[in-house]
This record gives sequence, structure tokens and C-alpha cells, in this order.
Amino acid sequence: MPIVLPERKGAPMSKQSLPERERVARRASLAAAAGTAIEYYDYALYGYLAVVLARLFFPSHDGLVGLLSTLGVVASGSLVRPLGGLFFGRLGDRRGRKVVLMVTVTLMGTATTLTGLLPTYAAVGLLAPILLTVLRLVQGFSAGGEVGGAASLSTESAPARRRGLFGSATSIGVSLGLAGAAATVGTLTDVTSAEQLNSWGWRVPFLIAGPLLAVALLYRMRVEDSPLFVEMVKEAAPPKAPVTEVLQAHRAAVLRVMGIAYATMTTGGIASVYIVVHLSAVLKYPLAGALWLVVLIALMPLAIIPWAGSLSDRFGRRRILAAGMGGFIILAVPCFWMMQQRSLALAVVATLILNIPFGIQQGVVYTMYSELFPTRVRYTGISLGFNVGGIIGTGIVSLVSTSLVAVTDLTIAPAFYIIFAAVVGLIIIGTMRESSSHDPAAESRANEAATVVTKSAQ
Repeated sequence: MPIVLPERKGAPMSKQSLPERERVARRASLAAAAGTAIEYYDYALYGYLAVVLARLFFPSHDGLVGLLSTLGVVASGSLVRPLGGLFFGRLGDRRGRKVVLMVTVTLMGTATTLTGLLPTYAAVGLLAPILLTVLRLVQGFSAGGEVGGAASLSTESAPARRRGLFGSATSIGVSLGLAGAAATVGTLTDVTSAEQLNSWGWRVPFLIAGPLLAVALLYRMRVEDSPLFVEMVKEAAPPKAPVTEVLQAHRAAVLRVMGIAYATMTTGGIASVYIVVHLSAVLKYPLAGALWLVVLIALMPLAIIPWAGSLSDRFGRRRILAAGMGGFIILAVPCFWMMQQRSLALAVVATLILNIPFGIQQGVVYTMYSELFPTRVRYTGISLGFNVGGIIGTGIVSLVSTSLVAVTDLTIAPAFYIIFAAVVGLIIIGTMRESSSHDPAAESRANEAATVVTKSAQ
């Protein structure tokens, strides 16, 4: 079936003035950040409300059994993310970034809103956890296609010399979404009683996804599709099997994205997600406002992310990402040592310091992912590598960190896992060439021309 795209307003990207390119880039970055923020807001709610949902959907005489069942549903959503990445990556490389990003955010927002309307176990029995699991799977499937599309759209729409700055929008969206979810749940628990939270209060954060979805759709409807994608389909047919093409022609790039995703999501996961568990469960700090600490941790890198993205335009992606990895190697042990000094204030300061290299990484990593692939398979390549590497990174980070503490009896043991992951990241960075100076439009045209020549020869 032929691909029919709406004619993009204005001149082709290669003939646009710099101010016009920057206007296009700002709109694309805003749309990417807004949609990603809402996707991650929706996706994070389940984890923040896991204890409440366990009582309502998996009642058990043993509260731990119910909680484990709820966390199992959380894990199921993560496990289907690579499938969503492959599905939406293929569509995005064939149909365009904009239309697929509209679908992913719609699926996520709808599934989240419906979660807020679900009957509980007390009302419909086993049907309740089944429906909850189905909706969580839809969320995970949708989330698998978000980052690859948002990163592709923002970087492909940016002027060559400012791709790092505009490409950091995806990371900004992730941080805002996680912080927004934690702040919403934190506010709700502060203003409602335990009885109110269990009866109706837990539904509110999920139902808020409805109006947030409308906002995201408004932003994404107003943005133009990726200029590079539009130019590509004018010059050559989009790939029929982008997954096959990525695995055959860009296998090394996929493996690099997997490795970098593992390294950044392990180091960042310990610094921003596991650390709250570490402070409360391992170091026994009284974290009555734990969710507000999560908000603070999520918002702190926002001051660093665009700065790091801009620096990568000037000094290169490899140097800035390596600086983030190096920062974790230097700071991990001292920060974990500070946390165990029986001062909650000092522990919070150490946590925020440890998130500085996390912000540096996030400012550059999605742009780097984009630059590893040509336009014709960029969405698929990013989605495949990021989601598989992300599962390895986030899926085992808390388990490994907690196990290290138990086996070694050292409360600073997670610092050693941070160092291990950062060293893995540095090794992978050492195998990569600098990508910031390359023109993706020219590179895409060269790859497309080579593909046409190869097909003609066959």
C-alpha cells in the first residue's frame, strides 16, 4: 500500500532558514516533551500506588503476597515494552513519526483513565485483577513506542548544530512525567485519609490522565512531521521491513544502544529510583514524605539536562556522556558513604549530588541514540535497542542492589554496581565514533541511495 503523507508547509529542511528551522525544532521538541511527560506520568502511577492497588485488586491474608502480585503486574508492563517498540518502530519508519506518537499517547492515556474506572476485587472478583493486568499490558506496549518516536522527531526536526539541545526534550519529558506522578500521589495522600484513599482517592491520579491526554494530543496535532522523514519518502520508498534491515545493516548500532541504555538506566535507576528504597529500608531513615523526595530527585536534573545537551553540540556527545559516566565512578562511593552518616539532611544532599551525572547523561543520550541510525530505520533502531537495554537495566537494578547489601553486609555496596555499569558505558563509548558533527540529512540520503543501488544490483 503506498504511503501518502500530507504536504509539509514551508520549504524543505535543506532550504529552510535557520530561524525557520528553529521554530520547527521548538514545536517538535515541545510536542515530544509534552507527550513523553504524560506517557511517563501515566506509566509511573501504578508503581507509586502499588501498595493501595495490592489491597484492592489482590486481597490476601498475607499483605506481602498481594504486593508481590501487584509488582508482578508492574513487571509484565515492562516486559512487553520491546514488543511495543518493534511494532510502533516499524509503523514510525513507514508511516511517519507524528501519527505513531499520536497513537502511543492515546493508548497510554486511555488505558490509564480506564484504570481509574475499574471495579475492584470486592465488586467483581477475579475479573478485577485480570482487567488491571490487561490495561497495564496496553500501557507497557504503548510506552515501548514512545521514546524512539519522541527522540526521532525532536532530533530530526532540529538544526544540525543544535540537535543536542533540542534532542534533550525527551529527557525533560521523562523527568516531568515522573515528578508529576509522584507529586500527584503525594498530594493525594496528604489531603485524604487512609479510608478515603482506599475507597475513591486512588482513582483520582488515573482519571487526571484524561485531560492530560487532551493536552498532549493538542500539542502533537499542531506539530509537523519530521522534515527528514518527509524528505526521505519523497526520494525513496520507506523500508518494507525496518526490523530486518536494522538487524542486518545496523546490528552494531543496536547493540551499542542496548549497552548505553543498560549503563544509563542502571546508574540512573540506582540514583533516582532505588535510592529511596535504600534510604528507608536499608538505612532506616523515617521517610514519611518519600514521594516528595522522589519529586525532588526527578526535578533536580531538569536544570542540567538542556545544559548538557547544549554542551554536547559544542564538545561532542561522546565527551559529555563519558563525563556523566565518569561522574558516577567518582561520586558513587563518597555519596553512599555520606548517606550512612545518620543524618537525613546529609543523605538527601548526597542523593541530589549523585543525580548530577544522571542529568548529564540524560541531556545527551537520546540525541546520541538518534544519530546512530539513518532516517529510514531510526525509529525502529532506537526502540529496539532502548527497550531491550532498559529491561536489563531497570529490571534487575533494585534486585542486584539489594542483594549486594545482603551478601556483603555493606550499605555502600550499591555504589559498586553503579561503578560497574558506568565502566560498561565507558567501554561502549570508547567503541563509538563522534556523531554530533554528522549531518543526518546527508547521511540518510547516502544510505537511501546505497539501498537503491543494492536493490538495483540484485
